[in-house]
This record gives sequence, structure tokens and C-alpha cells, in this order.
Amino acid sequence: MANSTQINDNFVVENPTDVATYGMVRKLASYFSKSTKCPSDIKWGTLHGHFLQKLNDKKEPLVQGEVARLLTLKSIPAKNLKAMRSYKKLVAIKS
Repeated sequence: MANSTQINDNFVVENPTDVATYGMVRKLASYFSKSTKCPSDIKWGTLHGHFLQKLNDKKEPLVQGEVARLLTLKSIPAKNLKAMRSYKKLVAIKS
């Protein structure tokens, strides 16, 4: 199976309460950045950073069940968009 060009689009969550993986974060960022409903000011890096921060959260880390739920959506949830834009504004002020 080396050098295979087949892409496996099957996404299976074995345990929805387990912490998500880094690969799942990358999949989320790619999924939403390629969406037709993704705002032009939100790029892959912003999405990746946002979901990576959620993955590394000590109190409520991103879980596999949440990743599966987000992958069923057609656009980025408003709560997440607001958080991403707020962070971008904060970084712009600091610079």
C-alpha cells in the first residue's frame, strides 16, 4: 500500500468522550477552509490555531464526539467565528 494515491474519507469515532487527535484538528481546519460558506477573513491557519487551542484546553479539551458533530455542519458555528475574530483583533492591537 506504499505510494498509494487512494484517499480514505471514512471518519470513525471509536469513543466520543476521548480527547481528539491532532489529525482530527487538521481535518476540521481543512474541512471548514474548503467550505463554500467559509468567510474570506478566516483562513486555514486561523481555523487550525483555534481548534488546536481547544484541543490543548486543560478544563474542556476538544473531544472526538465534538469533532464528528462539527464535521456534519455546513458552516463554521457562530460561537467559533466570534472567538476567532476576537483573537485576530487582539493580535492586531498588540502589533
